[in-house]
This record gives sequence, structure tokens and C-alpha cells, in this order.
Amino acid sequence: MKKKNIVGIIIIALFVIGIAAALMQYKREQKALEQPEVGEEPETVVLSADENPFGVEIKKINENYDLTKNYYKNYDNNGLEKFVLPNIAIDERTYIAELRESGYCQYGYIDEEDNIIAEMTEQQKEEWLNYTVNDINRIIGQGEKGFYSFKFTHNYEELQLEISKEILNGKTTTHTALVMSLIYDSEIYQVLNGKTDWAIHIVGKDLETGGELMNINFPEEGYHISIENWDNM
Repeated sequence: MKKKNIVGIIIIALFVIGIAAALMQYKREQKALEQPEVGEEPETVVLSADENPFGVEIKKINENYDLTKNYYKNYDNNGLEKFVLPNIAIDERTYIAELRESGYCQYGYIDEEDNIIAEMTEQQKEEWLNYTVNDINRIIGQGEKGFYSFKFTHNYEELQLEISKEILNGKTTTHTALVMSLIYDSEIYQVLNGKTDWAIHIVGKDLETGGELMNINFPEEGYHISIENWDNM
């Protein structure tokens, strides 16, 4: 397997783990809410090193695990707000399982058009928004001096990056995983604030010279950082 493909797999894995960790952290911070009666739950397992080289506890989705609203035995969305959640990386089955367990929403499922749906109370929405802002601030605080920094403007719709070429020496994977997590948080913030056509303007500049490394609109354009960004600056 080519090195570039391996790095891509690692970045996606780190991002997926980050989303799952955020969902479960939110669950631990939530007050106990009355949960609807549900169908069969996914099995929690730690897969072998070959299947899961990161060694974290993950969900193994049973083949008969119901991803639709039929999972809920007493489904009643009266008074709930409904949102379509774009999913930029993690597979839908895993995301639905984690979403249902997190406490983010009252109902999470895939509808007839294969959209990921979250239905929630006003309180759940406000708590998810507050957690999202706190998570953005936490990730921004993980910027590494002399290597990279993050800044959001325009109500979390523009992400400004300052990046040193030095990140190419072993820091690209971590940096990209953090960027993808910020993109996910921005997506959630925009969607929960009623924006159905969410997008993120990403501007990256060289930390030393201020030269522009990228100017893209995500998700129409994908995020990628490599030596080519400096070669084309």
C-alpha cells in the first residue's frame, strides 16, 4: 500500500475516533433523560489488532441493527425539531449507533432518502450547540506554536489556518485530523442554527511568509495539505 494511502487511512481513523469520543463525552456530561423504548443494541467490542490497530473500544454493528425510525418502539416526535445531519467521514451505521447513545437527540435514524436525521428538544439542541462551541475552543487550543494554528471567523463559517512547512516532518496527520474535527463541529453548529446549505471557507497561509497555501470551500473542495501547497504558493 502506498504511503499516501496509509496516511489517509490514519487521518480518517483518527477523525472517526475523535467523533466517537466526542459523542460519548457528551453523553457523560448530559443529565439523565427519559429514553424511548428501542430495539436491539449494537455490541460493544474491542476488535483484534489487525481490525483495530488503535486499540480503542468501538461499536460492532449487528447485521440486524435497525438504522430506521422503526428502531424506536414508541416513536413520537411531537414538539421535536428535526435536522438533517451531513456526514463527512464516519460510516453511517457507526454514526447512528453512537448518535443514539450520546444523548444529543431524542431520535436518530436514516430516513427513506438515506438522510441522517436527528430529532431533538430545544434543550438538547442548545446543549449540543454549547458543547460544539466548547469543543471548537478546545481544538483551537491544541494549535502547536511554530507549526500550526486555527481561527474561526464569520460565525464559524470561515476557518483560518496558519501552517508552517515544518509540519511535513511528522505532524501532517495530527494537524489534518484536528482540521477535520473543526470542520465537523462547524457543520453541526451551522445545521443546528438552521442552515441547510452549510459550507466552510478555509483559508490557509504559510506561518513564516504569510503566503496563501489554500483558499477552498468545503465540502465542494476537499482539504489536503502537502508539499504541493508550498510549491504552488
